[in-house]
Amino acid sequence: MENESEVASFPNTASAEVSQSPTPGVVVSLVVGALTPDLPEVLSALALQDYPNLQILVLLRQSDEEQTKQVKELVASTTPGAHVTELGADLGYTVAANAVLRLVDGESGFFLLMCDDVVLDVGAVRQLVEEMYRSNAGIAGPKILDGENPQILRSVGYAMDWFGQLDDPIEPQEIDQEQHDAVRDVFALSSACLFVRADLFRELGGFEPTIEDDGAALDLCWRSHLSGARVLIVPSATARQPHRVPVHGEADERNRMMTVASLTGSLRMLMIMPLLLVATLFGALVSVIRGDGRRAVNLLGSFGALLTRSGSILRRRRRAHALRRVPDREIVELQVRGSASWRRMLRHGSNRAVFAGHSVTQGPRKRRILITAGWAMLIIVLFLGGRQLFVSGVEPVGQFSRLPDSPRDLISEYFSGWRSQDLGSSSSQATSMILIAIGGVVALAQMGLVHTLLIVGLIPIGWLGVSALCAVVADDRARLAGVFAYAAVPIPYVAMATGRHQVLIAYAVVPWALHFLRSFGGIAPSVVDNTAGDVIDHPSSEMRLQLVAKLSLLLAVTLAFSPSTVLVVVMCAVLWQLAAVLGGGSTRAAGLGLAGALTATVTAVVLNLPWTTRFLQPDAWAVIVGVDTNRSSGLGWWDLMRMDTGPAVLGGLVLFLYVPLFVAALVAKNSRFVWSIRASVLVAGSLVLASLDAGHHLPFRLPEAGMMLVPVAIGLAIGAAIIVMSFGIDVRGANFGWRQPLAVISLATLSIALLPVLAAGVDGRWGQPTTTLAGQIEELLGDTASGDFRVLVVGDTRLVPAGQHAYGDGLSYSLIQNSRSTMLDQFTPISDGSDQFVKPLIDAIAQGSTDRVGRLMAPFGIRYIVVPILDRVQSTSASPLPVASGLTQSLGVQLDLRSVYSPTSMVIFENMQWIPVTAMLSLSAEQGTNAGGVTALVDNDVSGSRAALVGTASWRSVTEEIPAGQLHIGTPFDSRWRLQNAGQSVVGMASFGSVMTFESSAGSGRLVYDNPVTRYLWVLLQMILWVIVLVALFQPRFFGRRIIPVSLEPVVSFEDMSQ
Repeated sequence: MENESEVASFPNTASAEVSQSPTPGVVVSLVVGALTPDLPEVLSALALQDYPNLQILVLLRQSDEEQTKQVKELVASTTPGAHVTELGADLGYTVAANAVLRLVDGESGFFLLMCDDVVLDVGAVRQLVEEMYRSNAGIAGPKILDGENPQILRSVGYAMDWFGQLDDPIEPQEIDQEQHDAVRDVFALSSACLFVRADLFRELGGFEPTIEDDGAALDLCWRSHLSGARVLIVPSATARQPHRVPVHGEADERNRMMTVASLTGSLRMLMIMPLLLVATLFGALVSVIRGDGRRAVNLLGSFGALLTRSGSILRRRRRAHALRRVPDREIVELQVRGSASWRRMLRHGSNRAVFAGHSVTQGPRKRRILITAGWAMLIIVLFLGGRQLFVSGVEPVGQFSRLPDSPRDLISEYFSGWRSQDLGSSSSQATSMILIAIGGVVALAQMGLVHTLLIVGLIPIGWLGVSALCAVVADDRARLAGVFAYAAVPIPYVAMATGRHQVLIAYAVVPWALHFLRSFGGIAPSVVDNTAGDVIDHPSSEMRLQLVAKLSLLLAVTLAFSPSTVLVVVMCAVLWQLAAVLGGGSTRAAGLGLAGALTATVTAVVLNLPWTTRFLQPDAWAVIVGVDTNRSSGLGWWDLMRMDTGPAVLGGLVLFLYVPLFVAALVAKNSRFVWSIRASVLVAGSLVLASLDAGHHLPFRLPEAGMMLVPVAIGLAIGAAIIVMSFGIDVRGANFGWRQPLAVISLATLSIALLPVLAAGVDGRWGQPTTTLAGQIEELLGDTASGDFRVLVVGDTRLVPAGQHAYGDGLSYSLIQNSRSTMLDQFTPISDGSDQFVKPLIDAIAQGSTDRVGRLMAPFGIRYIVVPILDRVQSTSASPLPVASGLTQSLGVQLDLRSVYSPTSMVIFENMQWIPVTAMLSLSAEQGTNAGGVTALVDNDVSGSRAALVGTASWRSVTEEIPAGQLHIGTPFDSRWRLQNAGQSVVGMASFGSVMTFESSAGSGRLVYDNPVTRYLWVLLQMILWVIVLVALFQPRFFGRRIIPVSLEPVVSFEDMSQ
């Protein structure tokens, strides 16, 4: 064969006494990745083994010709007789090791599977063979010592809990004093060196090929237990291996969870999987508290991979079922009870993660305690500051409108082609609707919990995002300083008090988006090197695809709730490009980040089709940036620097956070200086743009001030992290000068800036009022006994709740169904009749062109008109916002409107002429609809109509007995609505020049909406698009993997070795 080299037979170095009796053959499978300094010693140790019947297979899993030549020469010089086989590709250890099944013929022997850095003791193979026969075992492993200090223990086998967590019985840096030298059964062994019966290895099918390196030994040993074979540790056989700390990545956790899902018995799976979910969530929470956000994300992503890789799990379960000879209850007896992680914590005093034979120490104990204490403090501040909200829920203030009660209704409405918000229209649904519905399903229909998490949960998400972004500093303490600085800004707490959901979304999303852009551009997550400019480490193409998929999904979900946040992300990417030019950073990396942002934005728009066709309408920019709150607030430059966008206790102390940013630009060097300039540009650029917008100096509007200040907060956080890092590298070790006192002062200002956070949470609500406008409207006007109706709210933009429509001069209006607004009201449909039908009615009130505006409003079901006065946040009894001049007076002179009892927070008028949204018209109203037009409405009394088919929706029909007459629907005319009445289908007619009616006969009736086929096609297309992006993110292997890319023939036979 071309890929095989053979030399003379292996010399027999065993003693005469051993060679007199027949010995089973042992084939060593040495998987070599490259020519390393350890390889000569590894080969020499194999050549010196005192076991007589030994053959060596060297499996090369790399394709470099020069490396291959050097390895062949080394093998020929140290172990003559060894077979060298080139596998012809860069394969993982497990796939390469499985080649022994094709290279060796027969089953009457043993396989010794080794990594290329394991050095065996001279009698290791003999000891393993003897114990395998003595104990009738299937798999055995040697005691592994440290390669540099053989007195240190590295592995003596592992126990395992129900969730696949391995428990290492040895202490960190434990000295070998023969305390573990008893032969004993273990659940798993180190993957570095495994001694396996050949027949068993063939029966098991070798290693699981989908597991790369770590975790493969656990899977193999578990399957061995299922087949009834014992797994032993043989301490008399020793080996040495250099201590290398593996990367604690998502693959390790994913392999562990997939192994549990693949090999646990069917009945126990019903109990294990919910427990595994609870353990995963708890582990993620503990990781966050310890400051290890990356591990938390890995845990959650690994559990999610159980769904995306369900095909692989089912295949592995079928293979395991064919092997099973031992009932699952006996396997459980081999596992430890409880959590192996907690056992390690109690025994070692620290939490060391164990992966297939490697213990990963979590860092210096004092530093970990500091990080844990820091995150614990933040979580305490979060829960204490919002303790009332966690107990009683978030109040519907501002944009915090409540969610619909049923996720099932949301799903039904999403598949419908009719939007019920405002006046109703045939248009596509916002993607946020189905996302909220999915959240409701996951939360078991606890929509109040979803509402709280959708608002309060955004704050810690923003903290984790800044933690990920600040990973550019190599010091965890500096990283934590950045998180504290981000938590210290008043932005999220003001947003909580004023109900600015859009601001909270930006606070949570923008840091994560910048983190993904940094990684996509190739800016390395470390600034410890003394490198002028950015530290560049470009990711692979596969990694870049995953990063752009992550960013696309993030922006797609964000776009569904807050289009203006996506605009802020793109703005930050542009500012980063400018910072690269000014600060000497990598313009290529910044350009790649900008390209990634634009690509992800386009992808997000596509993923939200067809709803995003709303952005093709003439008012698209207003839809993206939201209502105009900046220009009515009168914010100046000083207000913006203090982030004074609402009520904030001690808010002026945030100015102390600018000190570390300024000092960092003065004292930082090399790559740290680049990051300080990048942070400064973010701060200065965002402040300038926000100031220009607030001062009416731009030809277009920008998102509200709170959102524009989020990049400022991120820049301050980066500055805090850089100054802490620079103090340890650039300042403390330098000659004493002006840098040292300046740096110390800047560090001191960080603690002062935290005081507003503590002050904001004193009331347990972050200043959020207990009584809100939306809550009062629902409480006072929520009686639907007379039929479905709408409430028209008109007033100052800062006070109008729910979905706002700009009217002009700082005024907005909104329509609320049955007096209860929901978060879905914030997303206006593509074809919106509000501006066409409702805005002229407000014009008529303002201009006094008619005193019968109540009759004009009646066909739309508008029963109440509310003018908000106080919201107890931005407009209080002590400092109320001015009411639009003449608004309440103009409403008061209307003949059809009656002033009703109102609290001091609002003025309420009732329309005495209103018609329920679905109603049988009175005789006088029928005359008006027959005549049609505005004049007929003004001249005819339309009161007296009776509600019918109350609760009808496009996805829910209500059937009841109705009389003969005209059935009215208070929505703009749409031919897709029809009435099924007395066995016939009745087509609607235009009514009052704007809405529609149906001629009904006495009998059973119900309204039906015919969903267009195109709606189902759009939903199907949208699902396909989301699946494509998810595939790019998780990159599942649908067609398996190619095991060995070359044709292999047996080169060793156990039968020949036994002769």
